[in-house]
Amino acid sequence: MNSDALIMLDLLSAREMEVLKLIACGKSREEISLEMEISKLTYDSYRKAIRNKLQIKSQADWAKIIMQMNSKELY
Repeated sequence: MNSDALIMLDLLSAREMEVLKLIACGKSREEISLEMEISKLTYDSYRKAIRNKLQIKSQADWAKIIMQMNSKELY
């Protein structure tokens, strides 16, 4: 994961950012799909795009991003 991942949040589309914020809030794939009125496959596409744009390689990287977002109150 790039250490400047929070700076790279600008690379995300509005919908990708919405997905990331809901992930940071602890919502499940099912909950996010229902709340955003998207299919689970669309959710998977957004998650993959987020992972690629922020260079997330592991669950630990996801945790780091979420902790950084929480500490900066970005959701």
